[in-house]
Amino acid sequence: MPVPPSSGDPSGNRVVVFPFDSFGSPGTSDGARLLGDSIREMLADFRRETVPTRSLAWCPTTRVTEVGFDAPGELSRWRTRGRKLAERAFERGEHLVWLSGNHLGSLPVLEAVAADPRAGVVHLDAHIDIHRFHDSVSDLSHGNFLRHINWDGPPRLIHLGNRDLLQPEIDKNRFLTAEISAEAWCGDEAATLRQVATITRGWDRVLIDLDVDLFDPGWMPGMARPVPFGVTGWQVWRLLRSLPPEKVVGIALSEYSPAQDRDDRGLESLAWLLERWLLHRGESAE
Repeated sequence: MPVPPSSGDPSGNRVVVFPFDSFGSPGTSDGARLLGDSIREMLADFRRETVPTRSLAWCPTTRVTEVGFDAPGELSRWRTRGRKLAERAFERGEHLVWLSGNHLGSLPVLEAVAADPRAGVVHLDAHIDIHRFHDSVSDLSHGNFLRHINWDGPPRLIHLGNRDLLQPEIDKNRFLTAEISAEAWCGDEAATLRQVATITRGWDRVLIDLDVDLFDPGWMPGMARPVPFGVTGWQVWRLLRSLPPEKVVGIALSEYSPAQDRDDRGLESLAWLLERWLLHRGESAE
């Protein structure tokens, strides 16, 4: 089903809290819920305010939906439930903010995008989730789920931020449109932004998929599987800002782990980034 274009209309924001953390990164479900609570708090602050603020650009009709996984039936249908939620938001023309527990919980959104030959993914992660090592499972897991996406045509996924030192190039070429390591990104940020712009220029729709372990753990506490030599928040923000907001149909965020956070630094950083993104989109549409 084609993904409708993003209108840039801030009235179309749909925040989905999808606290799925089965099969890897236990505890990240709490992270998804906390991020959802942060957005609810922003909306509540907006409703209490008595003078105009910049929040007018995105808050008025932003809606939050939270999914539960308390019953066995709810958990067993996680993939189909998630995809229907994502497709429904895209059909309504809403800008989707998807807050997952582990990264596998973002798969339903990626599948909805992959079904549209005019849409692609900017994938931000310290790992390339196509693992096939001696101890890897062949069934779907949070370490290999990119192998399980059925693209309409060749893969349309740019991977940025990789610090993996094991994946062979032949596997990367099979599942990715392009790969830009964290080393290359930090070494020449301007070239990275140009490459992303060149590739995404051929797409009508773009989904941003952000795994929290993209960040350097010294800058960003609160990740389930920290990997050194990552990027900073400002580098990520400059990348997001370089994408035409009218093309971006959503942002998926996963793998925030409150148990590893320190004084809520990670939570506050991610909440600020989400608010800044929604504000950017709203003000760009004015």
